[in-house]
Formats: sequence, C-alpha cells, structure tokens
Amino acid sequence: MKKVIYLIIIAFAAGYFFSCKGMDDVYEEFLVPNGLKYPQRPYVLEAHAGYNRLQLTWLKAIDPGIVSARIYWNNYLDSLILEPIPDSDTISVDIPVADENTYTFYVKTFDADGNASIPSEVSGAAYGDNYALGTTDRTIASAIRDDSHNGTITWNSKTTDLAYSEVRYTSSSGETKIVRILPDESTLNCPDTKFGTVIEYRSVFLPPRGIDYVEKDWITYELPFSYKYPYPRTDWTAEAKGGNHPWDDAGGGQPALVFDGDLATGWHSHTGSDLPQCLVVDMKQSLPVHHITISPPTNASWTYLDDIEIYFSNTPINPDVSQPSLWGEAIVKMKYPGPNGSSFTVNFPSIPSTQFVVLYFTSSQVGPYISIMEFEVFGL
Repeated sequence: MKKVIYLIIIAFAAGYFFSCKGMDDVYEEFLVPNGLKYPQRPYVLEAHAGYNRLQLTWLKAIDPGIVSARIYWNNYLDSLILEPIPDSDTISVDIPVADENTYTFYVKTFDADGNASIPSEVSGAAYGDNYALGTTDRTIASAIRDDSHNGTITWNSKTTDLAYSEVRYTSSSGETKIVRILPDESTLNCPDTKFGTVIEYRSVFLPPRGIDYVEKDWITYELPFSYKYPYPRTDWTAEAKGGNHPWDDAGGGQPALVFDGDLATGWHSHTGSDLPQCLVVDMKQSLPVHHITISPPTNASWTYLDDIEIYFSNTPINPDVSQPSLWGEAIVKMKYPGPNGSSFTVNFPSIPSTQFVVLYFTSSQVGPYISIMEFEVFGL
C-alpha cells in the first residue's frame, strides 16, 4: 500500500513539473541567465508584396510590457518606429520602396524601459512600373448588340496574372457604365448601349501573393457595338468579272448564290477569266458598314483566296472594267487569314456608308480561280 501511494506522489510531481515547464516555454525567449527580461520579439513576421511598397505583418504579442516596435532595412540604414503598438490581433505596417528589388527587414520590439527584443527577420520584393509594363492586356474579339441594344463582348484568351477586365461604355441615357469580366469568363454583357458610341476597356492585374491591383490605361476599341445580325439580303444583286463558272459539282457558281445562306452553294469565277477577279455587290441602298464576313468553300482544296482588296462606292461599278484607281482608295488590303476552308471577318477602321461593295481578288492560291460561298454585311 505504501508503495502505491509513493508511486502516485511521484506521478503527480512529474505532471506538475512538466506543466510548469510548458508555461515557462511561453516566456523562455524573454529570459536571460542574469535575470534580465527581453520583450517578446515579433512572432510570425511576414512580408507581403505590394505596388511600390511592402507590407509587414506579425501577430500581436502576449507580452503586456511591449510599447513600441522598430523596423530596420538597408543594412540598418533606414528605419521606422511604430509607437504605440496598435491594439489588434495582427500588426500591419506599410514600407514604401522605390525599386523592385528584394529587401530584408529586421523588426525589434521595446518595453517601457527601452529594453529591445531579439530581432525577427523577413525578406520580400515589391512590384512597380516595370511589372506593369511587362503585363499583356486581354483583348476584345468582337462586340455586338441585339434589337434591345444589349451589347455582348466576346474576349480573346486571358493573360498572365489577369485579375479582371473592365469595359466602359455609354448607355442610351448618356450615362457612363463600367462592367467587369473575370479571367475565366469569355463573354461580357453590356446592357442598354447607346448607338454608335465608343467602347473602352482595360485589364487589371494581381501578381501571385500580391496585395495591390495594377490597373492599366483605358484602351479605345476600334469600333462601336455592331448589330448582331447581318443586313437582309433578299433584294441584293451581284455581278462578277466575266460572269461565272457553271460549277455543277458544287452548287451552280452564280454570283447571287453568295446571298442564299447555304455554304454548299456559291460563286466561282469564270474559267476563261484571268486575274484580277472582281465581284461587285449591290445592296440597293447606302448602308453603314461595321464589318463583313466572307465564307470560302468548306473543302480546303477549293479555297483559292489569297490577296484581297475591298472598295466601297455609292455609284455603280462595272466588274469587267478593272480600274481600282477610279474607285478611290481601298478600304482594306489583306491576305486571306485562313486556315483554308474557314470563314473570316473584316473590320473597318471607320463606319462608312456605301451601296456597292467591291471584292477585288489580285491573286489566287490555284491558277486564276476564285470562289466564295457566302457574303454578309453587318451594320450598327
């Protein structure tokens, strides 16, 4: 029985010893062998990258005697005093920096008697104008509107570090609206757009673990919102140089077939006609032109398109008289963007109005031949 009581006493004493030791561990860093007390040094010190700044944070001390802190950098040549210590669970201090370099910081705390803690150390790098110059804006692929004047913007791929993109446009009441799209989204709705007004957009970036957003300058999109649907083509006519080839194996070949809505039928140049080839579309009235779409045969081996020039005119054009100098300056000169068999869109640098659209083909991938299956015009 005495042995059992003796073992219990030993166990109790051991538990008390280790319990007291655990409490002493909390204050162990405050003590030195001669009995002096150091204030608690900053705990969980971190450096967060910002735009032309670094933000240092650490946890609030459990040592009630701490009254101030001092931050040192540039090999102790620069410093900042924090007094009094903010009454919050996390202490936060901004350090402005001029260069996008890596900085090492040492932070000490002090008590009312001026005793300093052991320093805590942390390193970090800020970002600034060089980072901003190295970012790439996300761009707009297309901007269209429907019958209710609701705009839809389709975007190209997101870019590195992109946080979001913004669009600024004018509503029908004249109010400036700003809407936002996230990187993983591909289309953006812009309600109640005003006819013919400009679209502006910008990209906003945030580096990994960064704390400050970087806003790029606003960019003006080259064209206003276009109308979602092409102009009706029921009354339109078309004429081609030398007429057409009777393309029996692929749907006629007549010029008017570029308006029938069928990609299986279209115009093929006359086999006895040499380059340049010419197709003139008469829309029967002068209409504002935002962009056009051209569709070659979907069979890649029948895609003859190469160099293309586009002219606008409000007076009749004879396709058999190849005199571009009489038509004025070409609105666009371009190469077929491909790949073979794919439709393509041509945007114009302004919104001119025209009745006649001239498609002038100065070269071909195969002999003198040209063929297109559909031609559409979009306005505002």
